[in-house]
Amino acid sequence: MTTPAKAIAEARADLGMRENPSGSNLVPITREFGKIPGYPGKGYGYPWCAAATSIWLKEAGLRPNLDYPHTASTITQYRWAKSKGRWHTKPKVGDLVLYTRNGTEGGIYHVELVEKVSASSLTTIGGNTSGSTGNGVQGEGDGCYRKTISRGSSRIYGYVRPRYSGADDQPDKPWDGESYPGHLIRLGDRGAEVKKVQQMLNAFGWKLTVDADFGPSTQHAVKTFQGNHRLEADGVVGKDTWAKLSAGKPGTETPPAPPATGAKPADRKVLKLGDSGPDVKRVRDRLIKLGYSYLKPGSKWGPYMTVAVMDFQARNKLKVDGLVSRDTVKALGL
Repeated sequence: MTTPAKAIAEARADLGMRENPSGSNLVPITREFGKIPGYPGKGYGYPWCAAATSIWLKEAGLRPNLDYPHTASTITQYRWAKSKGRWHTKPKVGDLVLYTRNGTEGGIYHVELVEKVSASSLTTIGGNTSGSTGNGVQGEGDGCYRKTISRGSSRIYGYVRPRYSGADDQPDKPWDGESYPGHLIRLGDRGAEVKKVQQMLNAFGWKLTVDADFGPSTQHAVKTFQGNHRLEADGVVGKDTWAKLSAGKPGTETPPAPPATGAKPADRKVLKLGDSGPDVKRVRDRLIKLGYSYLKPGSKWGPYMTVAVMDFQARNKLKVDGLVSRDTVKALGL
């Protein structure tokens, strides 16, 4: 039986895949999908976001063009879904989310596999992306990344739903705007749930710009709030932090000034992107030994290491936040 979980497992296995050379569109996925005449790289240098989802679904056991559209074209994916009654406006885990530049079919330009759905956001895995732009969706990048995007993003055109065995097609209920949205909220996230976090922090005396963008100032405020309330100061809003924020009374604490631009958080118990030193080197060396061969030896934490940490956490059923705290250190055997 082919379930969404099998397709997601195939996608997770490719996290960290990179074009070689960068910008060439040459990756193992294009070799596996096949040659398309007229493209560079002897026919293998074509944009590969749709090819990636096709390979993942095929390897999971679905039947090409019967259970899903086996194609390197996002427009073809859309037209297949429309013709088969598999086009949806609300997401489910295992869907293919199609993005548009201008809100029209002709503007469709990128696709990713939906790994997780909450009431307010999607977690996706995609190829031919960087996963890091102002609009939250990058349709031309150097590799395979995971990211989170608001369900309200104007870039989302809709969802292709493959024919999984035993899948539930009932959509999730919309987020009520007040209760915990059911997913972690962290640095780099955008959307209504981030805006709510900023509003709740401001009720405690912070003066954050309520812009629905979880940047360094919001992260600093969250970490300080967590430390003041005997929570793990990791800067990530989970269920416990949300509960404390929503139950608090205005004016109950006086927040310190936010850190200067470029300053590192004082709490060094949790390792994260941008850190360096012997502790980072130990984690990096361990990940390399565990098979994350795209990492190079060193003592600095860059974006590729975050990808490796998140993939390791997902495979070991840990909180997938890209931060190395106690549970991750223990799972790494360090």
